[in-house]
Amino acid sequence: MNNKGQEGWGMLVIVAITLIVGVILVQVVAQQIGSATDTNLIINRTLATTGLNGSAVYINDYRHLEDVVMTNATGATSAKIITSGNYTVTNNVINPTTGGLSVRINISVDPETVDDVDWNMSATGQPLTYIDNSGGRALAGMIVIFFALGVLVVALYPTLRQKFA
Repeated sequence: MNNKGQEGWGMLVIVAITLIVGVILVQVVAQQIGSATDTNLIINRTLATTGLNGSAVYINDYRHLEDVVMTNATGATSAKIITSGNYTVTNNVINPTTGGLSVRINISVDPETVDDVDWNMSATGQPLTYIDNSGGRALAGMIVIFFALGVLVVALYPTLRQKFA
């Protein structure tokens, strides 16, 4: 019986399985980290604000909005900017109807300056999965790097132990 040869094949099978699983997991983790560290650009998202003077609209897809610009939704040729005095953006609030994290836009429309139509919103938004701490975002990227290094060490282990020369 060739014990040394059987040991070599067993090590090769273990390394192959570990590499396949490791590469798949590195890919999945890297995709999830991308969604947790990138902000999204929102362009002309329609908000149904008709007749909502004094009430609130909740945006459930995002937890934080920056650089918000509102225009009326009557079309590109006649769209006018709605001044920030007609709305207030509150980030990281709990939506009372869904119980989820969201952004609240309080509407206080001056009927003489803004028509009673829906609004288009453009902004930069942080999705619900966004890591708001810059150190956490940097550490999340490091997880992928160290995971890939771990897979590399597993791939090189038999050679480093001189199992295959």
